[in-house]
Amino acid sequence: MRRLHDRVAVVTGAGSGIGQATSVLLARQGLDLALVDLRPEGLEETAALVRAAGRTATSHLADVADADRMAELPAEVLDAHGACHVLVNNAGVTAAGRFEAESLEDLRWIVGINVWGVVHGCRAFLPVLRRMDEAHIVNLSSMVGLLGLPQNASYSLTKGAVRSFSEALRAELISTSIGVTVVLPGAIRTNIMFGARGAEADRLARMGASRLAPLALRPPEAVARRIVRAIEKNQARVVVGPDARAVDLVSRVLPGRSGLVGRLLDRLAPANGPTGAEPTARH
Repeated sequence: MRRLHDRVAVVTGAGSGIGQATSVLLARQGLDLALVDLRPEGLEETAALVRAAGRTATSHLADVADADRMAELPAEVLDAHGACHVLVNNAGVTAAGRFEAESLEDLRWIVGINVWGVVHGCRAFLPVLRRMDEAHIVNLSSMVGLLGLPQNASYSLTKGAVRSFSEALRAELISTSIGVTVVLPGAIRTNIMFGARGAEADRLARMGASRLAPLALRPPEAVARRIVRAIEKNQARVVVGPDARAVDLVSRVLPGRSGLVGRLLDRLAPANGPTGAEPTARH
């Protein structure tokens, strides 16, 4: 986008983590924010930070998995702000553990938020974005969207879908004024680790709360900076973090070789039935 100042951005999952960091940084770039999240307390915290940066913020309670609620959002945003130029589909959840140990309920839960949430956001706001002189969509995937990793089958399922969907959508919109970016972060320090489901969810939460977490996990602000740059430069793909770049390299040099990681995990902590080794931390 040629200009960010005095534009309007919608950010889902804005109550914490990458969503909050991105909202604040966009505000510092001169954008007003329509903040979307399930938790009112998180929304109000982010809204206060946006206002402290001198910009307008509105809060919108919504479950991105709810198609009807998401369909209502564009009208709310237009009533409050008069426009929408940037859509950041950030809301996401995770699950940890072997696929065999995951319930169908948890699989539907993660697909509903991570995949349908992105689809609902794009579907709802595309008609509005088309009316703008220029606009941009940012969809949050993950390094596991580059290479499916063991102990992360359901998460890989959703983030791989977001990556391929974003690439296809960008190609469809290439002749319009709407850009599309897919963001593929590595391990990021966010609350996603504490709301995980699956057989290894407790272990993943302990990893996130460990003393080493601040050293092993990158701050959400690192992703936010890359998102803003991607909007400005209309970048198709953004890979964030040394771990994500390493996975990207492996996926290019040794495509389809995630079995190597699986063998390593099995040696470190052999599987015992449907459960098994330490999960891999990730966005």
